[in-house]
Amino acid sequence: PSVSVSFKEAPGLSLQWTNSSFNMSTLRFVTWNVHGAGSREKRLKIFNRLSDLQADIVFLQETHMSKTPIYTLTSPLFPHAYSACYNSKQRGVAILINRRINFSISNNITDPEGRFIILNLSILNMHLCIPNIYGPNVDDPSFFHNIFTALSDHSDTKLIIGGDFNLVLHPNIDRLSTAMSQRNWQSADTLKQYMNDFGLSDAWRSHHPTLWDYTFFSAVHHSHSRLDNFLVSNSIMMDVTDTQIHPITISDHAPVSLSLA
Repeated sequence: PSVSVSFKEAPGLSLQWTNSSFNMSTLRFVTWNVHGAGSREKRLKIFNRLSDLQADIVFLQETHMSKTPIYTLTSPLFPHAYSACYNSKQRGVAILINRRINFSISNNITDPEGRFIILNLSILNMHLCIPNIYGPNVDDPSFFHNIFTALSDHSDTKLIIGGDFNLVLHPNIDRLSTAMSQRNWQSADTLKQYMNDFGLSDAWRSHHPTLWDYTFFSAVHHSHSRLDNFLVSNSIMMDVTDTQIHPITISDHAPVSLSLA
């Protein structure tokens, strides 16, 4: 279910955030697999990092919240939270919206398995569809079929899809491994076909066509991979002014930001 509730600060801990200048014509999106947000201490670290990143709209994955969460994913800076929960040990996604943002929600789709949430909203005189995805860590093309089937009703809306897709789109430049080369997943081919059908671009790769950078390190597979992405409608790619992979802190994934002017 969707939630938008008040934040209670943990005893002895303080949330640090700055009231920096804000350009109302620019939106800064951040996607981040936080690998659990069940404890108050972890959530405070997450919120402080999001404040440092000057995030306006946040896509979180692996929140590890139960279907009736005792804890909330809101704060004074992010009083609006919309979530799809699973249990306290795995999955869970959420979209947080900064208190400085004026918006209205027209539609909200949540996955009972805690793998995606889709919001349709009006913001800055735009209509956007903003799905947040936590892809399976096995080759499962049906997951992406289901996602894009759900999005087919919003094909005329500008899309900004963020999340941990748990796959790489281009293994030759999006993965660095000291182990044996891994086969290409059918899921990646399925996703690329839907990107073509829906007119989507990999925003970070579009801005950094030859750069090697990664959002996750797997000690098990001895590999660095770029699993966390924003897929953006081609019609608004010209409005994407910046996209960055930030240092890995707090979680085992790096936050990725995207600025839309």
